[in-house]
Order: sequence, then C-alpha cells, then structure tokens
Amino acid sequence: MALLIIVLLAAAGALLLVLFDREDREERRQLMALGESPQYKLLREKLRQLERYDVDQIRIECSGVTVVSVSPAHTLLSFSFKQNGNSKRNGSVTRLYAELIARDFPLFARHGVDKQRRYRVYRVNGKTEHAFAFIMRRGYKDWLLAQRNTAQLRIY
Repeated sequence: MALLIIVLLAAAGALLLVLFDREDREERRQLMALGESPQYKLLREKLRQLERYDVDQIRIECSGVTVVSVSPAHTLLSFSFKQNGNSKRNGSVTRLYAELIARDFPLFARHGVDKQRRYRVYRVNGKTEHAFAFIMRRGYKDWLLAQRNTAQLRIY
C-alpha cells in the first residue's frame, strides 16, 4: 500500500514537472516574440532615453506605460498602447511587459532601491485589470533628494 502511494506521488510529481516545463517554454517563447515586436522596440528606445533621469515610478497597465520622475515630479513618458499600434491588451501581456522591462532595464528594478508591485485597476465598466509598477522606495528617494539639494540657504 505504501509502495503504491509512493509510485503515485512520483508519477504526479513527474507530470507536474512536465507541465511546468511546458508552461515555462511557452512563456519564454511569448517573451521572445513580444521583445522582438515593433511596439516593444519603440517602448524600449523611449525608456533608454530616460535612463539618465531619476525615475520614481514606472506603471504598466493594459492601456499603456507611464513613467514619473522624482524631482520635479512630473510624467516623463506616457506610452499608450492604443496610439502606438494595438489597443487591445490583456493581463498576461501586461505581465510580460513588466518582465521585459525588469530584464532589459535593471536600473529601474534594483533590489533594495525599487519595489515591484502588482495592483488592480478598476475600470468604469466594472472590470478589474491587473497592473504592475516599479516604485522607488521612500528612504532612497529621500537620500537622493538630499544629494541633489546640497546647497541650502541658512539664515542667522
């Protein structure tokens, strides 16, 4: 009886391993296809131009990608998927965009400096969508602002 249970558990483990491997290969194929698409190449080029700025947030939603700077806090990039070739995006493509940005731009996804977050967006029609964000941590942002504003006026 115990031997039968061990054999069944080993078979279930092997089946799960095969299924996870197939899913992993499919995800890598999708990442490669999306990474070579003209829309992502355009987004990648625009993000490369922003590497010299202090980026506070990168938000990846089904509607597009938004990049906000630290100081002064304003929008550096608003990349709309609809205006740049494709209006229909789903949650899995949003996740793939977040993975590609984290892989291609390690500056925007540094451990200890930026946190990666998944959140929900509630649309007017009642649907919820998942979105992703890379957000600079408050402590690092305070340190960065102190470094940028070293000259301070003192009145005696």
